Amino acid sequence: MKQARLITLATLLLPGLALSGACSSEPSNSPKQSILDPDVNEAPVDNGDDTPADNGDDTPADTSPDWQAFTCHASKSPMFESRDVLNMRISADFTKLNSAPTKEESGSQAVIELSDQSGAAPITANIIARGASRFTCGFRPFSIKFGEKQKDNIFAHLGKSVKFVTHCGDREGLSPTLKADSIETYEQRVLMEDTVYQVLDQLQVPSLKTRLVRLTYHDTPTGKEETHFAFVREPEDEMAERCGMVEEEDLSEVDVDTSQLKVDQAGQVLLNLLHDFVIQYDGIEGKNLVKLVDPERKAIFHAPYDFDLVGVSRPDYVANEGRTLEQNRDAFADWLRRNQSPTLFDQIEVMLARADQMQGAVDQSNMNEENHEVFSRWLSLYLGLLRDFRECEGHTDDASRPLCHVEDDHGDRPDSASVVDPGEWSARIEPPGDVDMFAVDLQASSLYSLGGRVPLELFDAQQNLVASASDRVVSFKPSQTGTYYLRASLGEQMVSSPLLPRPEEIDRYISLYADDHGASLETATTLEAGEAVEGKWEPAKGEDEDWFLVSAGASTNLHVVMRDTDTGRVEVIRRDAPAEELPLEAYLMEGDNDVSSLFEQPGEYVVRVIQMLGIRPNGSYTVTLQ
Repeated sequence: MKQARLITLATLLLPGLALSGACSSEPSNSPKQSILDPDVNEAPVDNGDDTPADNGDDTPADTSPDWQAFTCHASKSPMFESRDVLNMRISADFTKLNSAPTKEESGSQAVIELSDQSGAAPITANIIARGASRFTCGFRPFSIKFGEKQKDNIFAHLGKSVKFVTHCGDREGLSPTLKADSIETYEQRVLMEDTVYQVLDQLQVPSLKTRLVRLTYHDTPTGKEETHFAFVREPEDEMAERCGMVEEEDLSEVDVDTSQLKVDQAGQVLLNLLHDFVIQYDGIEGKNLVKLVDPERKAIFHAPYDFDLVGVSRPDYVANEGRTLEQNRDAFADWLRRNQSPTLFDQIEVMLARADQMQGAVDQSNMNEENHEVFSRWLSLYLGLLRDFRECEGHTDDASRPLCHVEDDHGDRPDSASVVDPGEWSARIEPPGDVDMFAVDLQASSLYSLGGRVPLELFDAQQNLVASASDRVVSFKPSQTGTYYLRASLGEQMVSSPLLPRPEEIDRYISLYADDHGASLETATTLEAGEAVEGKWEPAKGEDEDWFLVSAGASTNLHVVMRDTDTGRVEVIRRDAPAEELPLEAYLMEGDNDVSSLFEQPGEYVVRVIQMLGIRPNGSYTVTLQ
């Protein structure tokens, strides 16, 4: 199997990089396999929870074994034809650019001259400051804006706006994160950030190209000049185009139904692998990502950027906690072990095949000797780890291989299921494809609810599906007394994307408990006018939901009196509302809460009284309908 994969990847490396091809997934319309049959393959459970890097719809796009690779072509711009340092002189009002209180007030006209190109005419454009935290720098990053796309100069095929990353420099009030002890240190940071871009560029993945510039700043008001390193960064839409995709901001220009777009799971594996490879903590919360869309496959990808604070070059950055390269490598090994999958092994094969090119990017950099040694040692440690980890494929269950093996906390079949009582517990779902099974005794016709931070399926002893839950609590009543089997799985998704995940991102909360009010129409409690009904949130850590059916008139009053809790939530929605209609909601505080305003017109309503995760547990309440 490995030999066949190597042949495939060798072919793919010629034009570009394959993102996937090995991520197995059962078609959604295939019959469910028996959880009691030990000889069948596991059917991955879909999950829309905890996928990083995007606040929109993050359900993975469907992938199949013949999933085709995209190709990131070389840039058409002469800017990126060479890695030689480009000597450039820009004349502009840099006094205003670096001191204006807002970006809008920082602009002026600029004249760009290239001493490397004999006889080249000066280029006229506008210049304006940019950046967020780096806007506080003494030398702010800036954009060069042209009146029209350039055709016959160094900026051809880069659109009408090009961004420059500068060396920052001192300024009063500069944050400790950005401040350096010398101009040389500032410039070395520019060179190190550029080197990270250059290393990733060797992989032919969606990554922004850069070109190092020895930039002479000519301040037109004062006539002063000084020269420092900077680099030009490829426009995001140009990168998207050469990778056969469209930047999210340009989706209006293509014919695509955005409601159908799904985050590609193989693309997420690649993104997190790259982030962890360069020790990028500043991108794990959805920051510093370019969102790309493949309209044909209706798939969303993300490209990382902004590498000024990666752990390779800035261990002093607060998120990096001063960890050494060896400590980060060990954390990376833990991440790999927790997330190993066919797709991950494919990506590692590609990275190892480009190891010499990545080292070449470091060798060609203009960093000083000390930083060159740091980057070389980083590649040596990390590529060495990847070479060792590559041999883990097929050996996840071998406990004698600590680099490969993840101890399973719960069995994956009924005969190895962990016996539990109704209540709350946790499961560690790792690596991708892991299944945790629980055996629990339930009473016929009693009301139970289940939910948690992982998709769940409950089966009876005859392997009939009784209930399932994914996004919120689900209630049910067993038809017979006996042992039931609860199956928890994230399917083939990554189990944690941060390099050093928090415990709650690994240990997934699960609950199956006896409930007083159900969380479905079939198990909801009907409220009668003039009646006060008591309720309680049973889980200590969970998100219990109690549903009530209400017939509202023109002057309906509904009060929820909260006790022994900090807050909760109530949602009200018409029973005959279309699926896309959102409920009206309000937060509940301890004491009396009048939620009558949520009934906008007479009709039949569902009222959901919802516990909030992490709030003071086991609260109780009284619901009164008048």
